[in-house]
Order: sequence, then structure tokens, then C-alpha cells
Amino acid sequence: MTAPEGCVRAEWTKLRTTPDAAWLLLVTVIVTLALGAAVCAAATTCGTKVLLSGVYAGQAPVAVLGVLVVSGEYSTGLIHTTLAAVPSRATVMAAKAVVVAVAVAVTGTAMSLVALAEGSELRAAGHAVAYLVLIAVLSVGVSAVVHDSAVAIGSVLGLLYLPPILAPLVANPHVVEELAPMTAGLPVLTAWSLGALLVGTLRLR
Repeated sequence: MTAPEGCVRAEWTKLRTTPDAAWLLLVTVIVTLALGAAVCAAATTCGTKVLLSGVYAGQAPVAVLGVLVVSGEYSTGLIHTTLAAVPSRATVMAAKAVVVAVAVAVTGTAMSLVALAEGSELRAAGHAVAYLVLIAVLSVGVSAVVHDSAVAIGSVLGLLYLPPILAPLVANPHVVEELAPMTAGLPVLTAWSLGALLVGTLRLR
């Protein structure tokens, strides 16, 4: 078995045996669909896109999961064992990102299949899944940068939720909206996620 394959397998085992992981993914589904259902109830029409609008609240537990995948090892000291077994920081970070991304993608897909019962907006469903996956990757990267669970969670949630709140207070709110990871669209969020992953790889130790 090659080192990358072994690393991915090890990271999958860690994630699978972490009780919080399953709960956080379940909360993501419940919060997203419950909030989406509430929006649907208040709207004149309800489709897949409307039902999945709750993803902007459901992203919070995904962010927490992404953070804990890295910071949990720092809190227990397991990170030293991980890096001793796999000295390549890039391999370790890639394995963590892949494992979390797959878990979130599977959860998001299942959630989207439920939402598709209200319509056939495949693009909206795919967007929701991709968005959650990128949030997870962003969180993995940020956690590797700061090494602390509370700081990482606060940083990610602040990065997601504060720009839309603060945008009206600045001279050019559109600039903030076009650069903020939650409002700018998938290409910008991808750049944020890959950037965080790169810096996190350099900071992993």
C-alpha cells in the first residue's frame, strides 16, 4: 500500500471512529432541511433551491467538523504520531481534506436527494453539495494554520458570517460581497479553500 493510500485509510479510520463526526453531519442535514422547510412554508413556491437555502446555517457544523479533524490531533498530541508515520505534510493535509470532503459530499448528496423531491433543480443541489465540501476544506486549512479548536472555529464562522453583516457599513459593500467566501460564489470560495489548505500545509508541525 502506498503512503498516500495508507494515510487516507488512517484518516478515514480516525473520522469514522469519532462520535462527534456522525452527529455533526446529522445536524447539518437537520438544520439545512428544517430551515429550508421553514422558508418554503413562508414562500409562495417551494423548490429544491429554496429548500436548500438552509445550507448557509447548516454549514456551521460542517465547519466545526473540518476544524476538529486537525485541531483534535493537536489537543491530544496525536499530530506528532501522525507526522512521524507520514513525514510529508502535504500528504497528511491532502488525506485529511479528501476524507472530510468525501464524508461531507456523501451527506450533502443524501440531503440534496431529499430536497429534489420538491423539484428537479439539479444545479441547485450540486451547488449546495460543492459549497459544503469547500467549507469543510476551508476549515481543515484554517485549523492547520491556528492549531486551536476555538480559535479556528471562531475564525471560520467569522469569515463566513461577518462579511455580509459588515458589508453595508463600508464604502463599497459590493467589493466585500465579491470577495467574501459565503457570498462571492464557488470560484472565490475555491480560492479561499485552496489558499487555506496551502498555508495550513506550511504550518502543519
